[in-house]
Amino acid sequence: MQKSDFIQALPKAELHLHIEGALPWWMIQRRVTSWPSPPPWWSADYRFDNFPHFARVMSQCYESTLTSAESYYLAAQGIFENLLAQDVRYVELSYSIGHAVTRGLSQREIVEAIKQAAPPNLIVRIFCGLSRSRPELLREGVLDAVLDLPGLDGLDLHGDETAQEPAAFAPLFAQARGRGLAVKAHAGELAGPRSMRETIDVLRLRRVEHGVTAVRDEQLMAKLAAEAITLDMCPTSNVKLRVVAHASAHPIGQFHRRGIPVTVSTDNPTILGCSLSDELHLLVGVLGFSLRDVVQLQVNAFRVAAVSEPTRVGIMAELDELLAHAGA
Repeated sequence: MQKSDFIQALPKAELHLHIEGALPWWMIQRRVTSWPSPPPWWSADYRFDNFPHFARVMSQCYESTLTSAESYYLAAQGIFENLLAQDVRYVELSYSIGHAVTRGLSQREIVEAIKQAAPPNLIVRIFCGLSRSRPELLREGVLDAVLDLPGLDGLDLHGDETAQEPAAFAPLFAQARGRGLAVKAHAGELAGPRSMRETIDVLRLRRVEHGVTAVRDEQLMAKLAAEAITLDMCPTSNVKLRVVAHASAHPIGQFHRRGIPVTVSTDNPTILGCSLSDELHLLVGVLGFSLRDVVQLQVNAFRVAAVSEPTRVGIMAELDELLAHAGA
């Protein structure tokens, strides 16, 4: 079996995906007509100047596009169609509460719209994305209602890690856990190991988005392995945002070899010009991952995925069968 055929046939999970950065390109073009197609940031050698530059580009894409519940439905529908074409079975999709509040949009309607767009053969979990850069939302009490949103599956803390310490969000995360919501947070991307360790400890996390800078701290690496903290990594995102110098320097392989459960996702694929299949090809073609390694990343993902046990067992069996068929 060819590697490309293997990657296409692989049952996949996408655990780190922002709806604002995954909008179908046609929706953006309809609102932002001044950009060329394809945009320059899709080029493999493109680098954003810094995180604020990336955030400006992304906000230009979604601020005039996600303006109603219907637009969230259309965006989710396009995103889910793209994922199904790659044989993605499970996705955790986050939406920005900051944008919803700024626009005066109903979060209940946003969650309902995304859920309604979910096809029957794709398991969709919806996360409310909180920004470290907007702690005023906590003071305004806006987030109190989030915990009671029908259909919401979890909370994700994102944004610039240097903007706000995680302690401000600890009470909310504790309430979310008490209500059965999943919790995760971005860490170890724009700040170093100390900040990542603090985020894990203060918010009591078992899931971290990114986490690449932990490679600088041997004690933190040992903690991640011992506590089996899952890192949802996005290599292309890290390269284009200058977290790592180039694709071949990405440390995901070091984490994997240490036994730290890592997964691979796309983060903001429309802004970064990548797909989940592209990320898997990068692992195999550039970073030396074997097909068995790639399967293990999917095993890691489905172990933490919010799916029924029969579904999990069935997908694990599919992964074993695919490996056997490939002779890997």
